Amino acid sequence: MRKEFKFFNSVIFAVSVFAFISLTGSNNFTNNYKIGRNLSLHINDMQENEQALVWISFKDKGVSSSQLLSAPEKVVTQRSLERRKKVKSAGDLIDFSDLPVDQNYINELKDNGISVKNKSRWFNRISCYADKRQIESAVDKDFVSKVELVMKFRKRADDIEFSPPGEITEIDGNNNQYNVQYSLNYGTSLTQMNVINAPTGHDSGYYGQGIMIALLDAGVDNLGHPCFDSLRARGIRTYDFVNHDTIVADQSGQMGAGWHGTMTLSLVGAYAPGSMISPAFRSLYIIAKTENTDSETPVEEDNWLAAAEWADSLGAEIITSSLGYLTMDNGSPYSYDWTWMNGDSCVITIGADLAVDKGMLICNSAGNEGSNASHNTLIAPTDGDSVISVGSVTSSLNRSSFSSVGLTTDGRIKPDVMAMGSNNKIAGTGPGNTGYSSGSGTSFSCPMTAGACAMILSANPNLTPMEVRAILYQTSDNSGSPDRFYGYGVINTWEAIKLALAAVPKQLNITAMIEGFYDANSNIMTPDTLTVNIRNASSPYNLVEQGKGFLNTSGMAAISYNNVSNGVNYYLQVLHRNGLETWSKNTNAFILDQMNYDFTLLPVMAYGDNMILKGTKWVFYSGDVNRDKSIDIADLALIDNDAGNFLIGYNMTDINGDGITDIADLLYADNNAANFVTAATP
Repeated sequence: MRKEFKFFNSVIFAVSVFAFISLTGSNNFTNNYKIGRNLSLHINDMQENEQALVWISFKDKGVSSSQLLSAPEKVVTQRSLERRKKVKSAGDLIDFSDLPVDQNYINELKDNGISVKNKSRWFNRISCYADKRQIESAVDKDFVSKVELVMKFRKRADDIEFSPPGEITEIDGNNNQYNVQYSLNYGTSLTQMNVINAPTGHDSGYYGQGIMIALLDAGVDNLGHPCFDSLRARGIRTYDFVNHDTIVADQSGQMGAGWHGTMTLSLVGAYAPGSMISPAFRSLYIIAKTENTDSETPVEEDNWLAAAEWADSLGAEIITSSLGYLTMDNGSPYSYDWTWMNGDSCVITIGADLAVDKGMLICNSAGNEGSNASHNTLIAPTDGDSVISVGSVTSSLNRSSFSSVGLTTDGRIKPDVMAMGSNNKIAGTGPGNTGYSSGSGTSFSCPMTAGACAMILSANPNLTPMEVRAILYQTSDNSGSPDRFYGYGVINTWEAIKLALAAVPKQLNITAMIEGFYDANSNIMTPDTLTVNIRNASSPYNLVEQGKGFLNTSGMAAISYNNVSNGVNYYLQVLHRNGLETWSKNTNAFILDQMNYDFTLLPVMAYGDNMILKGTKWVFYSGDVNRDKSIDIADLALIDNDAGNFLIGYNMTDINGDGITDIADLLYADNNAANFVTAATP
């Protein structure tokens, strides 16, 4: 809502903003502004030949890369394109983030002695090892926009997943506690399968068939285990992002051991009747080794991002990731901490949400950091607003004491759901081991949940990631009162499958423009993702269902919902990465599974008439970067900081959607802040 604004206030505000920008260094005319905050804390302490692992970001993708936008089959596989059709319009299946990093830029850096480790198409950057001289040389390149540290993580020595697994004596466990005979013999893995009610789904013919799952872990040291026979028979594609070859098993002289990946793979896809059967034993699998388990070597987030982009390009529908990123050492500039867990700050979290925007479902372990009375104990990327964060319960459905808790710092429920992660049956590790062990950790509840999601998609492959998550929410055992300890509760695979089978999605056809993203002269909107929450019509306007859509160049998006009803009135709450939260003027209903709503027609389409006229279209205000429902000096500070660093890529502070944060973005927010623009809500 725009309040009355007087000239005197405008002058005072403009002067204060100018002073603020000057004091914060945005008028620095050297190339040091390209050095990120964390690297700036570290670079002065670097020895002459010491190398740091850094991101080098580029200002664009070269002169010819945009030609690939019209040839998406040259960028990703056909399977990836088919998956994307569930969340994107036919003409927008790929975008700028999918285009390759310019090789000429990379070659010029390599000529200066820089050693490239990974490339990221999504963020238009490379990770590489560089010394102080090479970093200073890189920032002088016109095509380089920023250099920053790659964040790292070191697991605690007392993490429960490092406890030695115990051997299990095999018994026939084909009967559950109610003496119901299943068609498959689960052995002693029946307990963990019963907790998530998966066996009935198997009896009904849903085994994860037709779904590709990407396992991101520390390699697999015992892929020859009998429980993986059927997986190998269908073919497994692998890549080691630590040592950069195609072998994810342990190799002499190479970094890391794959025992952890053997255990997690068995919990999503094992099939050994009488011993162990897991949810998605008929899915296709690709395996990425992303973690170096050497005790003194920290995990590096660039490996995870490179693996996620690889999985996307191959067409994986699901990523199961039992890795997470938080602290390395107290005070280290390389590390995240709990205050970063807001869904928008950690690079790996932004990457995970981008993966969901491209149609992949992401399951990530919530973490083994236990609980804290005053704040969350989450690990990135589990704080992502589109990531399914999985906590752990015991066989008696009590929360495991080690399982991490929410809320995120912006107040969202995490973990999302729970599955059994205490004393799970797992495949024996080490080459040649044909036995079984037990282990605990959210790394073990996560792959079971990912396998359940594959079963759901086998029942209804047209579901989007957000629709699968909504079904999980609705059918979990704490759905009526989600909290920071259990989220929405323990998943119920069979009930979720039944809901997926019965789902007749309702479709919202929404038209909306974002002030900074809309060019009134060309009448074109820069495409971007929009979140639309369906809320009850009466106070306290509880959330019914969340949906995401991709606004095209005409500002139109079609968003599907599974948990709304025809003939019931709802408010629309519209959220954008930096647009001001906007609600529909009145409540509206789905009729014959459809609702049409065009915000751009008149100001009265928004609650409180809270839009601004741009050309002939009414558009949402831009500039609420911190999403506190007001556009003010706090937002300007965030934009100014990123503009000073010429931050590029998909960022909250990119107000006009051109892929870089600069003075143009600051001007949008400055104008709206000067007019004290705030959200108008029921």
